[in-house]
Amino acid sequence: MSPEINPTQRFVFKVVVVGDGGVGKSTMIQRLITGHFIAQKITIGADLASYGVNVDNKEIKLQIWDFAGEKRFRFFLPNYSRGAHGCIICYDITRYTSFQNLPEWYNIVKDNAIDPVFILVGGKEDLADMKRTVTSEEAAKFQNEYDISYFFETSSKSGLNNHIIFETLSKAILKKKNL
Repeated sequence: MSPEINPTQRFVFKVVVVGDGGVGKSTMIQRLITGHFIAQKITIGADLASYGVNVDNKEIKLQIWDFAGEKRFRFFLPNYSRGAHGCIICYDITRYTSFQNLPEWYNIVKDNAIDPVFILVGGKEDLADMKRTVTSEEAAKFQNEYDISYFFETSSKSGLNNHIIFETLSKAILKKKNL
């Protein structure tokens, strides 16, 4: 009798990355995929990237929808949000208005996706000592108020927390779906 083979399970999860223009969404995704800091230009509409994560013998492919933050593209977001398993909602720790706009981003995704996992991400942590306008305490208050399970600050320049954000999201989606 041959031993049982435990094949690797494979999953594909749709993830939307939202927030105001210029907060570092595209740069964060490029850092994840390439391992390097690559300054990005404005996103027009949405960009699609893919990233693989292995969790507990499960192969996960994240389809990452990088959504443009400018108001003129916002009317697309409800359709892009449909079917999303996860949402990374981003702001720039050096630009308070990007933090103030988080409820709008949150509500658009919440109203159009079916119970996605949310992760709150404060970008540009490498500028914290000189230019921070949003405190970690304010972000934690938003996180609690909107019942968001995870909060990270990240830097695309240094790579701080870059991979852990996407690994955490993958694990949380698996857990939420009981997989």
